[in-house]
Amino acid sequence: MSTPPVLRWPMPGRVLGIDGQLIACPTCGAGEALALGMDLDDHTDAPSYMSCQAGHSWAEERLPRRLGAELLATILDIEPGLLGSLDELRDVHGGTDA
Repeated sequence: MSTPPVLRWPMPGRVLGIDGQLIACPTCGAGEALALGMDLDDHTDAPSYMSCQAGHSWAEERLPRRLGAELLATILDIEPGLLGSLDELRDVHGGTDA
């Protein structure tokens, strides 16, 4: 497990993959209010884990995990106080070990 563990974070609006295409749930087609699993320690090109509000989860190859790590690092740079609230955020938004 990493520090912090993966945090699922709701993305504002629609999400574009590295290919510029809109990302949508492969099960129900939802394209908004998708949650992205982010981990500060995972800078790989492995697929990111995503989920929709209907509870479907999938590994999204068009969104490498390194982008989630960069996004979380940027969020923490802008608001360092969030680091102390990660447990609370995981309670609200969820978190996983993957």
